[in-house]
Amino acid sequence: MTDTELSSKRERLDVEIEALDSAPVPILRVRPAGARPDAALLHFHGGGYRKGSPRMFADSVARIAAACETQVFSVGYRLSGECAFPGAMDDAVTAYRWLAGMIPGDHLALWGDSAGGGLAAALLLRLRQLEVPGPAGAFLFSPWADLRNTASSFRDNEHTDERFSLEQATEAAAAYLSGHPAVDPMVSPVLGDWAGQPRLIVQCSDSEVLRDDALLLARTAEDAGVDVRVKVHEGVPHIWNLSYPATTASELAISYMAEQLDELFGSNLRR
Repeated sequence: MTDTELSSKRERLDVEIEALDSAPVPILRVRPAGARPDAALLHFHGGGYRKGSPRMFADSVARIAAACETQVFSVGYRLSGECAFPGAMDDAVTAYRWLAGMIPGDHLALWGDSAGGGLAAALLLRLRQLEVPGPAGAFLFSPWADLRNTASSFRDNEHTDERFSLEQATEAAAAYLSGHPAVDPMVSPVLGDWAGQPRLIVQCSDSEVLRDDALLLARTAEDAGVDVRVKVHEGVPHIWNLSYPATTASELAISYMAEQLDELFGSNLRR
């Protein structure tokens, strides 16, 4: 997407989109008019750890940020073609530390889609390892949370998911792991210790191959005592939320996200 196209979308949405040269890793700030400066979402895009960038997803992020009336910092973490694990995780930690130095953790939440959802979930576990105070919660859309790729939904939904497949997941996992064991919770957060973690808001489709990753992650965290909110949408494609507001299903997903942000931060923080 060109800067001209981004500028046009910004004007229509009344959203400021800016690459932050001062950030320690590539970050695109998406700031809707009226959003408070003391609350934010730290966003991790999808793409199987192999492709994607904040600029590629800027249109979708801008629309969702405007709907939630919350500024978003979208992280351009290193992809597997440039650096295998732990490159993306190291960048995620760096981005979080940087943002948490400006915005209190209780006014900060993570947001991730697909591989970005898995990265956001794993980041929570990594922050606990590092004894870094975590955010208020995390919004996870269709998180790819188990790089063993053994969930039954890979088979159950192989004919209903046109956007992701077991073959793609296998290739992407191999590139990202580069020999690192898939049983490490830093790449497969479903296998982690979730005790004491903040609220998770998990949304997925019943017809996508990552359905079980999302539900198993939610169940694992809930069994550990985490406050987990789960919404399963019927018959929608993988990462349908990014089409907001083009479909009713995406409107429902983002409306729910905004409601949960109100509850998580307090409605006064978003206006």
